[in-house]
Amino acid sequence: MPWLNADSKMYAHPKMRAAGLEAMGLWLMGGTYSADVLTDGHVPDWIVQSWPGGPELAQRLIDAELWAEASGGYQVLSWSEYQRTKAQVEEERAKARKRKEDWKARQQEER
Repeated sequence: MPWLNADSKMYAHPKMRAAGLEAMGLWLMGGTYSADVLTDGHVPDWIVQSWPGGPELAQRLIDAELWAEASGGYQVLSWSEYQRTKAQVEEERAKARKRKEDWKARQQEER
């Protein structure tokens, strides 16, 4: 399961403070969506629209240089710098599957 990384110093970062607490809530919801469905930081319009004041909060994230407008929604800026990309998550999953398969094969050989 992918996780969304959040810096423990975010509370003091000027960009986050400029965006404001409500907008950072949208940043968090958009980021967790993106991490969950592996969109590499793309947040679709419907996610933003599903939250009260979503478009206004998204604009605050854009103004704070945390998001940018993108086709069909928004892009979390610097996603691959701070979060695992879809390719990285899929590679980790493939390695985990291989480890499990190898373990199962060893268990069967021992029987």
